[in-house]
Amino acid sequence: MLCLRVLLHIPLTRSYNWYAPVPAPAGLPGECGMAKRINIDDVTPGMFLEDVLDARGRLLYTENTRISDAGQIDRLRQRGITHVYINTDKGIDDAAREEAYYREIARARLIHDQTFATVRDTLTSARVGKSFSAKNVEQAAEEIVESIMRNPDALVSLCQIKGHDEYTYEHSLHVGILVSSLAHEMEYPPDEILQVSIGGLLHDIGKMRVPEPILNKPGKYDGREFAVMKRHPEHGLAIVKEQKASLSDTARAMIGQHHERYNGSGYPVGLSGKRIHEAALISGVADVYDALTTDRVYREAWTPQKALATIFQGCDREYSRKIVERFTKHLGIYPVGSFVRLASGELGVVTRVNAGHIMAPEVIILFDKDGRRLTSPACVDLYQKQKESGEERFLVEISVDPKPYNVKVADYISKG
Repeated sequence: MLCLRVLLHIPLTRSYNWYAPVPAPAGLPGECGMAKRINIDDVTPGMFLEDVLDARGRLLYTENTRISDAGQIDRLRQRGITHVYINTDKGIDDAAREEAYYREIARARLIHDQTFATVRDTLTSARVGKSFSAKNVEQAAEEIVESIMRNPDALVSLCQIKGHDEYTYEHSLHVGILVSSLAHEMEYPPDEILQVSIGGLLHDIGKMRVPEPILNKPGKYDGREFAVMKRHPEHGLAIVKEQKASLSDTARAMIGQHHERYNGSGYPVGLSGKRIHEAALISGVADVYDALTTDRVYREAWTPQKALATIFQGCDREYSRKIVERFTKHLGIYPVGSFVRLASGELGVVTRVNAGHIMAPEVIILFDKDGRRLTSPACVDLYQKQKESGEERFLVEISVDPKPYNVKVADYISKG
């Protein structure tokens, strides 16, 4: 179980200089494994072996050896090996997930852009009182869910690419993606993930009835303005009712309850605990996370780590601990888009989170330990490097604000 201390900075003081360009990794082991005996003919690249001994008891391969090519399999056959034990938690599943990420990312970009257009058209229609197509929203949500089912990381990584215009549309899209991914992480059935996705895309539709001077105000709301803004969940339910949109109870709950809080301090009703639909609790966490990590006129974006730490501090008060822990585990302590300092002193951007190894993501190194910008950024899988060397230099030390370094993290996200 996650605890708050994993979000805290524990300084590491040793100095290193080790960066080197590396290709995209081919497979990642998990935390613990289960051995399964299989025929040598069924071994494929990407699997992780348990200890392999020959007929004389000599060790041929040690535990956690990853099969990287067919030549290794042929050499085992030549030594008379007919069966091996593999670790099913470490092997091909993780390799396949990573390969699926790189296959999915180009398609995810297209889904991201197309869904943004659908959300913009839907909310714009609601703003001017025109009818909108709930079917188009459902089709967009289906694309999101199908992408997440193929690979749960690709679309989520794109949520860290933030624009400076059309915040409400982009925010609605990103919440739709984040809630879908979290519902998948929480093992919701596919049909319910779809309803969660629809609810996420439409959660802020009620803001289209908030006067634009208030909605787009470049500063904090006064008491009167906040009272107007707090009515947007009710406006959202009214809009979908007037449209006679065929939405599930789940989607409606997300529209009406995403600002309710676990301890009853939210709005518009002040529901608490189990009186709040779980999907609305999910959307509440995703809504706050995306808002905190986005630049606004009146506030610079927080780092992903700071946003997660702040949300975590609200566990059992504003937010459900179970949901926050799953959300943090899914995104990683250092989510995609985090600008981080390593124990070695190098600085870089997190480009992918290693499932099961949230403290050791994949990072593009941009600055050496002396703060000099690299002419050729180096892509490093920290977990693989740490596993191979056993050295603490392959750890993230802390999240850093990228602005003083003139780094635009979006330029380095999802380039695979």
